[in-house]
Amino acid sequence: VGIGIYMVKNTEKDLVQVLSPIRESPAEKAGIKAGDLITKVNGVSYTADQMSEMANTIKGEEGSKVTIEVLRGEQILTFEVTREKVNTNPVYSEKLENDIGYLEITSFDEGVAEDFKAKYEELAKQNIKSLIIDLRNNGGGLVSESLDIAETMVEKGKTLLITSNKDKKEEIRKSTQNPIIDIPVVVLINQNTASASEILAGILKDDCNYKIIGTKSYGKGVIQQLLTLSNGAGLKITVEEYYTPNKTKINKVGITPDYEILLETSITREPTDANDTQLNKAKEILKAKIEN
Repeated sequence: VGIGIYMVKNTEKDLVQVLSPIRESPAEKAGIKAGDLITKVNGVSYTADQMSEMANTIKGEEGSKVTIEVLRGEQILTFEVTREKVNTNPVYSEKLENDIGYLEITSFDEGVAEDFKAKYEELAKQNIKSLIIDLRNNGGGLVSESLDIAETMVEKGKTLLITSNKDKKEEIRKSTQNPIIDIPVVVLINQNTASASEILAGILKDDCNYKIIGTKSYGKGVIQQLLTLSNGAGLKITVEEYYTPNKTKINKVGITPDYEILLETSITREPTDANDTQLNKAKEILKAKIEN
């Protein structure tokens, strides 16, 4: 029970940043947006390193209220949000004009790959001719789910992911299945696309030559392990780093889009929003592919 936001540390501002509100969550309904910097919760200030304490304060009994103060640009905004049990619904699908399918993945929770496949199959029955995969504001999650989704599009035997430890010892994960998606695809990313979602974008760019549209991604490409110490404290250690199939570095670099498109105005996160310049570019590219 909470308000339904994904959060990340913004070390530059030393504040916790909203990576994205979950679709139809209390936070989204209240007006909290991706990029908002949380300055106070119930009147108490928190730094980036206090994200866990902040998260525990935000959670609470269903029906109770929490006050969130955020910095948006130069503006301080305050939201009173009623806590609810949050349903993540990480995969959203819709058929757009010109027989374009749209799949938005907001996180890589357990079971997302199966949900992705089911939603794609529903769209396929509607005779879609191309597909947009929206990874904007996706902060990541389980890498295994990201790789399982990649398997639906990458040829069997191709490299999906390279991991390297401090001794430069590499492990390579390859695709083990035949793809089920054989139509033109473009991928949307932005500065809040991170971790497992960057891995997926990198795979689709390298292995499938799918065009990436939006802005450069966040740049988080490391594997961390949590150790419990004898005194009960925890220690988080970075043990490995991810690379894309073409051995492109992700960590602190990010995925560079083929078409860098800024949003000209704020969007409602609905795929029908006429002001979504990134989505409109994706539609334009796919329409041209089908016509040719």
